[in-house]
Amino acid sequence: MKILLVGGGSGGPVAPLLAVARAIKKNHQKTDFLLVGGKSGPEKLMAQNAGLAFEAINAGKLRRYFSLKNFGSPFLTLAGFIQSLKILKKFKPDCVFGTGSFIQVPMVWAAGLLNIPVVLHQQDVAPSLANRLCQLMAKKITVSFESSLKDFASSLGVFYKKNQDKVILTGNPFREELKEGSRQQGLKIFNLKSDLPTLLVLGGGTGAEFINELIKGCLPKLSKSVQIIHSTGAGKQTLEESENYHPFEFIKDMGEAYAVADIVLARAGLSTLAELSNLKKVSIIIPIPQSHQEINALYLAHTQAAITLNQNRTTPNGFTALIRKLLFAHDFLEVLKENIEKVMPHNSGEMIAEIIVKESLKDG
Repeated sequence: MKILLVGGGSGGPVAPLLAVARAIKKNHQKTDFLLVGGKSGPEKLMAQNAGLAFEAINAGKLRRYFSLKNFGSPFLTLAGFIQSLKILKKFKPDCVFGTGSFIQVPMVWAAGLLNIPVVLHQQDVAPSLANRLCQLMAKKITVSFESSLKDFASSLGVFYKKNQDKVILTGNPFREELKEGSRQQGLKIFNLKSDLPTLLVLGGGTGAEFINELIKGCLPKLSKSVQIIHSTGAGKQTLEESENYHPFEFIKDMGEAYAVADIVLARAGLSTLAELSNLKKVSIIIPIPQSHQEINALYLAHTQAAITLNQNRTTPNGFTALIRKLLFAHDFLEVLKENIEKVMPHNSGEMIAEIIVKESLKDG
C-alpha cells in the first residue's frame, strides 16, 4: 500500500499527517509513504525526522486581502498541478491524504483527475479555503469539531447539501507518545522544584513574538509564583536561564514537559489544542489576532474549556495576576480540565488511519 501525504507551509498541517502515518504503520508495516510539501516551510525537516520520503511542489496561496502576490498564485498553482501529476504517476499512491493547507490544492486536483482516492482532514473550527476548493474531489472528509460536520457538501449549485456519509467527526490527530511522559522524569530533565507549580509556555514551532515578550515582561514577578518552561522558537531565546526560568529554542522532551506542567500558555493552533485536549491540561490561550485561531479560541471559551485572552488587551501585570489567581482556584481548574478533554474525540489518528486504509483497498 502507498499513501501520499500532502501539506505544509507551517508545522500545523504536517503534524497530523505524521500522526496518521504512524497509526497506519502500526497495522500495515509495509506501507510506503511520500510527504509532499512546499519549498520553504518546515515540512522537509519534519519528514526527514519522521523517516519519510519528501518532495516539494509549487502552490499559490490565495490571500483573503489585497496583495500583489495573489496575481501570481494561479500560475504557481498551475505549475504545482503539473508537478503533482508527475509525482502521482511516478509514486502511484493508493490514496492521497491532505490536511487543509494551500499546498494540497494542486495535488488533490491532480489526484481527482487521475481518479485516485482522496481523504481530507479539517483541523480548525472554520473550514479552510483549501479544503473548500478540494471537497468535491474527496471521498471522505474528517473533521475535528462537531460543528464542522455541516461545512462540507457532496456537490455544487442546487445540489449543494450536507453528506453525512462523507463527512466524519474524528477529532484532530495527536502524537500518542506524548502520553508516555513522566512527571518525575520531567522534574529531572528540566531541573525543576517538586514543590512549585510549573507554567509551560508554547509559541508554536517558529515562536510567538508576543508571547515571548509577554513572558519577558512578566518574569521578575511571575518567577516568584511559578517555575517556567519556555519554548521560544529557533533564534528567539533572548533571556538566559535563571532561577525558576528555563528557556529552550526547541523542547525535545515534550511528553515530559506536558506531564510536569500545571498550566500551559499557548496559541490556538489545532495541533496544540489536540495535545491539550488529549492530555487534559489547564490552558491559557492567546490566539493570533485576525486569524482562524480566533474562531478556535472562541469555541474554547464558549465551552469553558480554556481561558482565552485577547492579545491586544493582555499585559505583563494582568497576566501575572491571572496566574496567581488560578493557583488558588482549584475547583475552576478541574472544570477546565474536564471540559478541554471533551472538546474533540480522541484516538483520531487511528480513526483516520482506518478510513484511509479502507479507501486505499477498495479497488485492491
